Amino acid sequence: MKKHIFTFLLFLSIISVSSAQKIGEWKEFLSFSYALDVADGGEKIYCAAQGGLFYYNIIDNSIQKINRLTGLNDFNITSIEYSPENQLLMVAYKNSNIDLIYDNNIINLSDIKRKSIMGDKSINNIFFRGSEAYISCGFGIVVINLEKQEVKDTYLIGNEGSQIAVYDVDISGNTIYAATEEGIYFADINSPNLLDYRNWSRISSIPHFNEKYTEIESFNGNIIAVWNGSEMYLKNGESWDRYLSYINTVRNLSGTENYLTVTGNKIVYIIDQNHQQFARIQSYPGIEAIQTNIGTLSAVYNENTGLWIADYNFGLVKASGEPFESIYPEGPIDNKVFCLYANDNDLWVASGGYNASWDNNWTPPQFQLFREDSWSYFTRNEIPEMGGLSDVVCMIANPADKNHLFVGAWGGGLLEFQNGELLNRYTENNSSLQTAIINQPYVRIGGLDFDSKGNLWVTNADVPDVLSVLYANGEWEAFSLPNISQIKTGKVLVTQNDDKWVVAPRGHNICVVNNDGSQKEYLQVKSYFNNGETELITDMNDIFSIAEDQDGAIWIGTSKGVAVYFNPERIWESEFLYATQPSLDLNDGLYHPLLQTETVTAIAVDGANRKWMGTANSGIYLISANGEEEIHHFTEDNSPLLSNNITSIAINQISGEVFIGTQDGIVSYMGDAIEGHDTFENVLVYPNPVRETYDGPVVITGLMEESDIKITDISGNLVYNTTSLGGQATWDGKNLNGNRVKTGVYLIFLSDKNGEKTHISKLLFIN
Repeated sequence: MKKHIFTFLLFLSIISVSSAQKIGEWKEFLSFSYALDVADGGEKIYCAAQGGLFYYNIIDNSIQKINRLTGLNDFNITSIEYSPENQLLMVAYKNSNIDLIYDNNIINLSDIKRKSIMGDKSINNIFFRGSEAYISCGFGIVVINLEKQEVKDTYLIGNEGSQIAVYDVDISGNTIYAATEEGIYFADINSPNLLDYRNWSRISSIPHFNEKYTEIESFNGNIIAVWNGSEMYLKNGESWDRYLSYINTVRNLSGTENYLTVTGNKIVYIIDQNHQQFARIQSYPGIEAIQTNIGTLSAVYNENTGLWIADYNFGLVKASGEPFESIYPEGPIDNKVFCLYANDNDLWVASGGYNASWDNNWTPPQFQLFREDSWSYFTRNEIPEMGGLSDVVCMIANPADKNHLFVGAWGGGLLEFQNGELLNRYTENNSSLQTAIINQPYVRIGGLDFDSKGNLWVTNADVPDVLSVLYANGEWEAFSLPNISQIKTGKVLVTQNDDKWVVAPRGHNICVVNNDGSQKEYLQVKSYFNNGETELITDMNDIFSIAEDQDGAIWIGTSKGVAVYFNPERIWESEFLYATQPSLDLNDGLYHPLLQTETVTAIAVDGANRKWMGTANSGIYLISANGEEEIHHFTEDNSPLLSNNITSIAINQISGEVFIGTQDGIVSYMGDAIEGHDTFENVLVYPNPVRETYDGPVVITGLMEESDIKITDISGNLVYNTTSLGGQATWDGKNLNGNRVKTGVYLIFLSDKNGEKTHISKLLFIN
């Protein structure tokens, strides 16, 4: 019976692995709760959020994301608009890029983005008329021919044809109106030459005629203009009258044949053809206990499907009938990422942080768990005892119990959780931790790490004793460290031999404490480099990141690249210990100091002992184990990376998935290396069989570290050989001549790096 159960579980694992993220594929983990704009697409209600674009299908109530992995050409959407006549959704981005989304096709129009313009190229609004789209830009108006999918005209309508910020455009009858930073401009839409600024005039009869107008909308035969996001004026003959004077904040106007929707500050109005209030929404019945904390940014009303609101707290809100519905794809609570921590298959996310001076950002206390494709949130709403904390910056789980978690805040102390329940909050009153502000409970935690005995080491910034330990027996002890008392302290790294490396940022180097706390050394981080032509000794004391690799070497990310201590134990033997700057081969005949012009903000070590390195401005690098080869360099231009500013990196050592925190949110890349196993008992080859339609890699996983792999046909002819990356290897299905192998059974011979343990697997390959 046990054998049958094992076989069934193995079958399930093969199905799970085969359908999982493939090596080299990307994923996005973004929040869609902060909605920015909404567009009515008939059966589909489109919503732009900080995390991207999604739509709600009113027929089957499904939610579907549309992102760069599924066809979008950019990130950071600012505006969307749907054209029923052309059956397309136009998406405008922060960088002025534009996508046209049809049912099964996405066309990119990058003309404005690429156009060389001195000034503001922001896209503020979109207006459709027939087969043309009028784009309100920071410099003027761009007209797009939707049939040809190209820019038709550009109108510069300011004084003497100068640039002027246009915030909205509308057409009523034969007149085109433009709401600008200097009032309302108009022209005859049938004019043969709207390119000539002299065919445009400014309306002088409207109040504040030369000031900023942010919205203009045609409704029920009238034109309504919004001055500076506050006062509305309705065109009455040649005069303009104050309209709906009880509304004093206008974020968005949306008109249909019978109704005008006005989005204000935490309120939405629907106005009928008689200019009477048809409905007013200032709360969301049925949506959580904080329903009155609404954040309305945009709304559309459809007589058949109801009112739809883009809300910066609740995503897309269906505000018709009761209860109201909050609609958005599951994801993190927001896109703020300061620290990522991977623990087996768990991913923890901290949203706090500090600024360049290491002062508080004052981010509300929150952290999140991504487990089994589902998100759990830990905030003051769920845990009122977290009140008084700010800026959660680090997390770590007890190695003996992944549900026993410790969380550090840059103000407020240390939290201890068990199974998601708060057990303790450690401050200066119940531990050896000390407050950074005299007579105020303000304990700043910079870093956390466990030693091999289950003791938790904690850095405590801006106090006399900057290092504390919570022993496994529950007792606390504090340590003063030479040269870094009363200053900012960041991460603490506990090494394989239980030494503690404490980072003192902003030029204050590192302090090292031995395994029992009896020795302490202040280490000035200086590196030595020599490539045969150039010899360099560099101060590298501006430290941003630190990691220990599988060989026990300490890798330090600084504002001048990377410094490595390949024999860190020598700190107890040498009067002064130089670091090494790894020599990177750039194929120019010389070796260069690794990332010497980059600020290395994050370092993580994968199962093959390679280093993933995040930078402040240049994206993320994958560097070989010894630091001499650049394997990958991903940026926002050549990959789905959201930003070149990397805040944190964490690796799932079981699957090889690399989680990358950026200033705009989280993405992941499925790496090809995992931790090695002690035996070959759990070897898995997938897909198996390989179908004729499959063109991805064959993955051999569950291997011992640096396994030797030889693949032969049934006759014993060698078709492929390699060495595993940690506990995993891949095969492209080609023989030694680079040709796809023929249909047949193939044998996979495995041996450990010493040749002492072996294993054979079979693979059916169909060509």
